[in-house]
Amino acid sequence: MTVDVVIKLLQYEASTNVADNKGYFPIHLAAWKGDVEIVKILIHHGPSHSRVNEQVILLNLFVYIFSKHKVNSAVAVELQQRNNENETALHCAAQYGHSEVVAILLEELTDPTIRNNKLETPLDLAALYGRLQVVKMIINAYPNLMSCNTRKHTPLHLAARNGHKAVVQELLEAGMDVSCQ
Repeated sequence: MTVDVVIKLLQYEASTNVADNKGYFPIHLAAWKGDVEIVKILIHHGPSHSRVNEQVILLNLFVYIFSKHKVNSAVAVELQQRNNENETALHCAAQYGHSEVVAILLEELTDPTIRNNKLETPLDLAALYGRLQVVKMIINAYPNLMSCNTRKHTPLHLAARNGHKAVVQELLEAGMDVSCQ
């Protein structure tokens, strides 16, 4: 989806409060695709305050064009919105290594401690998939994420298990405790 299309839909008061059948809101999809401009537009546009009867067609059109998924719900758009996997836009961007989107979301104070259904944080996903730049960004912004907690795994475990040597090195240099279990 192009920026022009998103802007035009928002000018016609298309809602950003609609999720597809997988629970993905427009902010999730833009983060997943790494589309920095659309992420910025959606963040600065803020939650939609739709007029239900007048906007049903535009709501459905917005989600259909953006995600190609069936519309199933309408809720408030915010940065902590979660999809059916309990993931935020930060999870989506971190998993796919979209560092520019991660930077924007971290600037907007998206909570990096939220866990998905598999109890993974955005840092866990970045480590799991070897997204070195994203790992660096998250641990620089939130060094407290390096401490041990009640998880069954740490970003260090995930990176090591998947052979991401550079990520392992970065986590160790940042102070990840090797004795965490």
